[in-house]
Amino acid sequence: MKRIQHASEQGDEGMIKHELVIMAALAAYAGVAQAEAPATEPGFYARAYGGLSTLNDSDISTGGANANAKFSSGLMVGGAVGYDYAGPWRSEIEYTYRSSDVDSLPTSIAREGDYASTAIMVNGLYSFGALGAVQPYVGAGVGFVTEVDFDLTGGPAAGQYSDSGLLAGQGILGADLALGQRWTAFGEVRAFFIDDPNLPGAAGSKLQAQYQTIDFLLGASLRF
Repeated sequence: MKRIQHASEQGDEGMIKHELVIMAALAAYAGVAQAEAPATEPGFYARAYGGLSTLNDSDISTGGANANAKFSSGLMVGGAVGYDYAGPWRSEIEYTYRSSDVDSLPTSIAREGDYASTAIMVNGLYSFGALGAVQPYVGAGVGFVTEVDFDLTGGPAAGQYSDSGLLAGQGILGADLALGQRWTAFGEVRAFFIDDPNLPGAAGSKLQAQYQTIDFLLGASLRF
């Protein structure tokens, strides 16, 4: 009986130790999960991002000549400051630069060129349906172009054509991944456009070319 009782006591001690290990592991996991949970209080944040900008094909008209231009994928970089209302809504103001080189253009216009823009946008973002640690969101923005610039070289229409103050808009689809109380990583797909660019050049010349992009970007956000 003493041996059986001793074995039973050892078994009980082993079970207690096992349960304590499990409880400690769960407590540690809960602590990590709490540390990585996104902040739920309202507050300001800043974001920085960069990625790929794909400029759609554009019909070009200048000096009585008409042609179609194709563009290679280019660069986009930008940043934003905003306010999280601790609900589904956020609002922000951003500054973004985009640039794409001409990939194909008839020599009756020019041999080479690039089409670039900088814009200030005010965005509204709405979060929905969290998928574990991933928080999807949609958004829209409206603003104006601080500069849109089409540079052409090596042809009859060679020159610099630029304008500013044009209306711009965009749609946004993205997802956040919380990295802690303050840091968040995110990815987005955007559709951006400038309304009817009709760009003045030298000696009263004009160049008309659409500006519509699909953008793919990654970035990080920091709450204050």
